[in-house]
Amino acid sequence: MIMFNIAALKVIGKIPNVRNVCTGKKGLSIAYFGSDQFSVRSLKKLVEYHRKNPGKVSSIDVITRSIKPTGRNLKTFVDVPIGEYCEREKLNIHRADSSHDIMNILSKSQFNLAIAVSYGKLIPEGFLNSMKYGGLNVHPSLLPKYSGSSPLQYALMNDDSFTGVTIQTLHPSKFDKGDIILQSDPIPIEETDNHDSLQKKLGEYGSNLLLNVVDNRLFELPRETKNNCYAFSLASKIKPVQSEIRWDLLTSRKIKRLNDALGQLHSYKYCDIRKKKKEIKENQKVIFNDIELTNDYAEELLQPGEFVLSRNKNKLIVKTIDGAISIGKLKFQYCGEEDPKTFMNYLTKRSGNTSRMFVSHSQIQV
Repeated sequence: MIMFNIAALKVIGKIPNVRNVCTGKKGLSIAYFGSDQFSVRSLKKLVEYHRKNPGKVSSIDVITRSIKPTGRNLKTFVDVPIGEYCEREKLNIHRADSSHDIMNILSKSQFNLAIAVSYGKLIPEGFLNSMKYGGLNVHPSLLPKYSGSSPLQYALMNDDSFTGVTIQTLHPSKFDKGDIILQSDPIPIEETDNHDSLQKKLGEYGSNLLLNVVDNRLFELPRETKNNCYAFSLASKIKPVQSEIRWDLLTSRKIKRLNDALGQLHSYKYCDIRKKKKEIKENQKVIFNDIELTNDYAEELLQPGEFVLSRNKNKLIVKTIDGAISIGKLKFQYCGEEDPKTFMNYLTKRSGNTSRMFVSHSQIQV
């Protein structure tokens, strides 16, 4: 009988394929597709399970995208979170940026189950067809609600009171059109939740659901069409324009939840200055950080978009259609991030215009 030193194999993070002695079935050889922190949470649970149960999960290989240059002059190389995790844990990792790259991996490795979590690309049909057990996906919504790439953002932007996680099969040609295998109960969205905290919370629920499916091999069971009480809605990819604050349309709470969902928001300040013998008459972008609801605003703020420095001079107060918000950090176009007092000190020099009002990109002040 061949014996494996499991303790020693744990050190290098790879265990050879073995058969499940109890069931006579070959252990799962998993191709795991992922990228962000949400996908790391499920992978971490799978790796722990794999090391404790090598007869059930015999191997895990990770597929993610290549490391791309970023930052000024594209000189900085930053790996995606799942790449950093794999390096730390010494897991087998493959880099793939296209369907052709993914199919090439099959020529070097053998898998019987694909799992995709926040990978962002369709897994090629040929790859899925080569899997004995097909593919699984962990999706952070109660499908079919918020099908698509941005379910967390839309749940926050729409100020939902709850969301959830779904384990579904991978469809060969469409996103989020697989069969639902397992779904969580509704998970509350707290007042204090933002994208990061919600991602962490749902990542924990999702990883536990995935382990349930893997441990009980629910992907092998016949699935019946279920009556789902959630209506279909599309959470499409977030566009840059969605992070613009429309002062004439959005309530204070909508702006706060938009900040919770997307992080930095922006608006525009009309500029009418002469710089280096050149006249500049245009809207210039102002980026906001640290947005909160506030009741501390002066009566002189009459129109949405008007702003003043707070009484203690540490916040910028901006009027909305139903109240006001406070902003703790700002970044004027071509400038670094600064506190509200500094922003106000340089405002006239930068914009020349005495109007203390933020506008939408389509508005031009004369």
